[in-house]
Parts: sequence; C-alpha cells; structure tokens
Amino acid sequence: MENHTSRTPHKTYVLTIDVEIDAGPKWKTSNPATYEGVYRGIPLLQRLCESYGVKPVYLISPAVLVDPRSVDLLKSLDRETCELGAHLHGEYIGPMATFPGPDFSGCDPQEMQCEYDKDIEFGKLQNLTRKFTDLFGYAPTSFRAGRFGARGWTVECLEQLGYTHDTSVTPFRNWNNIADFSTATTLSPYHPSKENICAQGDSQVVEVPVSITPELEWLRPTVRKFSDFTQCQKVIDWYETHVTPTVLCSMFHNVELTPNTSPYCKTEEDCQELLNRVEQTFQLLNERGYVFKTLSQVTIDG
Repeated sequence: MENHTSRTPHKTYVLTIDVEIDAGPKWKTSNPATYEGVYRGIPLLQRLCESYGVKPVYLISPAVLVDPRSVDLLKSLDRETCELGAHLHGEYIGPMATFPGPDFSGCDPQEMQCEYDKDIEFGKLQNLTRKFTDLFGYAPTSFRAGRFGARGWTVECLEQLGYTHDTSVTPFRNWNNIADFSTATTLSPYHPSKENICAQGDSQVVEVPVSITPELEWLRPTVRKFSDFTQCQKVIDWYETHVTPTVLCSMFHNVELTPNTSPYCKTEEDCQELLNRVEQTFQLLNERGYVFKTLSQVTIDG
C-alpha cells in the first residue's frame, strides 16, 4: 500500500513500541518467565506496519536481551523497515540490579530511573547500551525510560553514550511526583535542557514527546484502557490544529499484542481489536498524507 507523503510533508508519524518480557496484572513479570509478546506479537505488528509503510521503533528492555530467541527474532528484522533502540527498566541490569537474572520469573518492576543516584543511572544506561551493542553489532541511538522516568540528567547520560533521540516525555502527565511532565510546553521535537528535560536547551539529543493532549488523551490504542479509535482521531485532530510542525508519536507495548501477557489484552479478540485500531489509525494517517519515520529520522523540523 502506498503512502502518499508528498501532499503534506510537514506531518510526521512515529510508532514506538516498548519491547518487554511478558507480564500480568500491574505489570508483574510472568512466572515462569515467557516471551510470547516478542515471539508472536512483534511479527504480527511488523507485517501490518510493512503493509502501510510504517516503520516501528522497537525499544528493547534488558529483560528481553537475556533471551536468545527474542534477540534472534529482533536481529532478523529488516533495518530498512524498522528501528531497534533501548528501553531501561533498571531493576533488570546492574549496577545494583534488584533482579540480576537471567531468570526474571515473577519479578515486580516498579523503579523509575530518575530516582537512582546519578552514577547508578549512568551505569545502568551504559551497561544496557553495551549489552545492546554486543548483541546487535551496532549502538542504539533511540531511547525511552521505563515508566517514562527521565530527567535532565538522563539527557546528559544519553548524549555521553551516543544517543541522538529520546521519547520519554509524556506532556501534561505527572507520574507520582517522580517524573513530572505537567510543565511541558513544547509538543514538537526539541533539544532538551540537561537540567530540565521539559525545557528547551543545548543538548544535541532530540526529544520526541509522546502525543498527549491537555485533556490527557493519548495517541495510544490500548484496548479498554487508553484510547479507542475515536479518541485517537481526536488526538490527531488536536495536534494538527495546535502543533506545528505536527509530529505524532504513538506508543504501546509488544506484550499487548498477545493475550494475557499484559494488564490490558486478555483474549485473542482483545488483541485483534487492538490491531484493528492500529490499522484504522494507519489508514487515517495515510489519507492525511503523513510521512512515516523511525525515531532516529525525526528532526526538530519534523
């Protein structure tokens, strides 16, 4: 299917997927540890994305990097049709790993990296980056903090480690007064401050915020939890009206694509409903002439 991008080249869409180990209620890791969300979920999504020319960005948690089959599947993806990046849940990687693994059965990840001492946060990011590089043969350039727990120091760390893009900011959201993005005013891509990730600054990293409206409506098609297709369309309409350049960043998790591997999709019907919403969104964006990009292809001009 063609994507007619020439009509409005200033409108950009990025699909970001947090790639995680299978989970259950409240995101507690499966017991025993399983990876069906990688084995089954990612191929399903990748086929759909390729049919519309969407280039998903798979941001990979350290809990997935310990599973050889998951790594092999991710390595087999055509880098022309997607991007692999990093996603830190710090419990699963040192220094001071709460769950050192490699068996993560029944673990309960609740930490936010912006709560770590600065040297610990940097060390975890450094080890995640090295692990990714060792496994895939190149360094990641795109990143999202687990549970969106990023801060200005995170930007400093990412820049030092060679990352070019981050997508941790969730505008208007305050996560338990730990990661507070309620003051975010820049909804288009920007260079963040190394002191305040919500503010523009002199970092070379490009921050691509997740698309959320002031009414806290997400471009996140999770079944029964965040957005049905009507709400996704409302978010798209709002951004087209209020944000220039219009750069939409959507997110969900790979484990939502298989039943009972996340808190959200319980049945095959739930998973199919999610895929249907994703496809409806792709169809709408295609009709409106969006350019489909990976995260590392986004500039501050879109």
